[in-house]
Amino acid sequence: MEDNSTTTQGQGLFQHAIRFGAILGGIGILITVLLYVADFTLLADWKFGIGMLLLYLGLVIYAGINYRNQIGGYLAYGKAFQHGYVTLVVGGLVGTIFGILLYTVIDPDLPQALADVTVEKTGEMMKKFGAPEDQIEEQLDKMRVDLPKQFSALGSIKQFGWGLIINAVISAITSLFVRKNQPEIM
Repeated sequence: MEDNSTTTQGQGLFQHAIRFGAILGGIGILITVLLYVADFTLLADWKFGIGMLLLYLGLVIYAGINYRNQIGGYLAYGKAFQHGYVTLVVGGLVGTIFGILLYTVIDPDLPQALADVTVEKTGEMMKKFGAPEDQIEEQLDKMRVDLPKQFSALGSIKQFGWGLIINAVISAITSLFVRKNQPEIM
């Protein structure tokens, strides 16, 4: 049975996952800062969210395969899941801490600005889909109240909590690509 603290062939599972989680978080921060400096409205674009999700998926798979190769080329699904989950949790924690700093210390006006952009883009999208005007206004009024709260320190912590569940789903999916069982000898 594998010892998670250290292996004879390299870093242990948790050390490897924590290192790649920190890298994942750092890449997320770098991209966020670049977009913030270039045009903060890009942070409210759904394409940014999809792009970050795909980047995270790719990096978690890469990190898992890197670990699998480091320990001899085989990794059970459960261990692949653990590796992916720890990587995502650490990356999410780094990102959450940065987000709290960005939204409360660096630029306290950013949450309202992002909420305004998001409300505007959502209204445009709902009109394109032909939603009734009264439903659009009702939904946008609710968003105007709820969105800024998501950027508060408490809102960021709550999102991190929901992220723990989402990370489990992502880890379950990425583990399918990372796992590689040893062939059974008969």
